[in-house]
Amino acid sequence: MSLSVSRAAEQRSGAWLGTLLALGSSVAVGSAIAATTALTEFPIMTGQAVRYGIAAALMFALFWGRLPRVSTAQLTRIGVLGTTGLAGFNICLVLALQRVDAGVVGAVVGAVPVVLALAGPLMARRSPTMRAVVAAGIVTTGAVVVQWSGAAADPVGLLLAAGALAGECAFSLVAIPLVREIGAKATATYAATAGAVLCGIVAVLIDVPTARLPTMGESAAILYLAVVASAGAFLLWYAALDRIPVETAGAFAGVVPVCALVTGVLLGVSESSPLRFVGAGIVGVGVVLAARGTRQVSTAGSP
Repeated sequence: MSLSVSRAAEQRSGAWLGTLLALGSSVAVGSAIAATTALTEFPIMTGQAVRYGIAAALMFALFWGRLPRVSTAQLTRIGVLGTTGLAGFNICLVLALQRVDAGVVGAVVGAVPVVLALAGPLMARRSPTMRAVVAAGIVTTGAVVVQWSGAAADPVGLLLAAGALAGECAFSLVAIPLVREIGAKATATYAATAGAVLCGIVAVLIDVPTARLPTMGESAAILYLAVVASAGAFLLWYAALDRIPVETAGAFAGVVPVCALVTGVLLGVSESSPLRFVGAGIVGVGVVLAARGTRQVSTAGSP
């Protein structure tokens, strides 16, 4: 009996830690979005390549000698992760923003929780839980309210935004087996490395005519994105996926636009409105529902 109680307590502790890690990662990404406003004039893919390169170098330095070797199959998966979840996501996002309003793109990408709530369990050969699906739907609704601008969008722009959505989901779904096999630290480090290489290749192809050194402000933004939104957020997110179901972690993706709104308002680069803060409240309801579901699942699964 005491062993069962101890095991149940350990599972509950791990679940709550996982939710906190997922929340921390989403807050890191959301708070860093405002920093990208300093990079609007800098070659985009070059900035991404440098950002991921710094993040990878930092994690290699931190975990030197503790990163496992990878098999050919794992290396292939890392390449797929870098292609879809990092380089592909950024390319689709940049091209989408050239055609449609940022709020429209954000609203489409805001569907991440719903996709993960459905696809995550199916990939694990289990049925999606009603609580996770409802929580994801609430979070996505709130994210849309926070970001939607009401602007019209052309079909190509929407298709590119959907590509960004697919890349954002792949960042989690493709990585899950890697997290299980080589751990969160190695997955985050190798993913950043793949992103740096692939974004660097694209940068050589499209950014060479406009290549230049970053200004002081741009350098500070790139460094912040590398440390907070890449190295820090990657490590937190993959550590969360090692402790809680991907559909639960996915609900916290809705926190990203909320944090982006708050930091943007504080920095004077975003407009606030009562409706947008109502959307933030809706996101909060969905996240709380998802977190409570994690606690109940961990408790019910205890022997």
